[in-house]
Amino acid sequence: MPNIFDEPKELKKWAMKLANSCGGQQVSTGPILTKLDMKKIISLVEVFVNDHNEYTIAVEQAEKEEE
Repeated sequence: MPNIFDEPKELKKWAMKLANSCGGQQVSTGPILTKLDMKKIISLVEVFVNDHNEYTIAVEQAEKEEE
């Protein structure tokens, strides 16, 4: 399986799978095409990484408090 960051298409496929796994409105491909926006991708990935790290730290702290 390729790294999702190797090509924008792989990242898009991953994001659509994630969005559809969350329930609600179905995300699908369509004939509307847009240009690649690397600045926006970088910004969104940074939010994902920062929020993931913050969440992971909170979970680890909660587990330590339970012990």
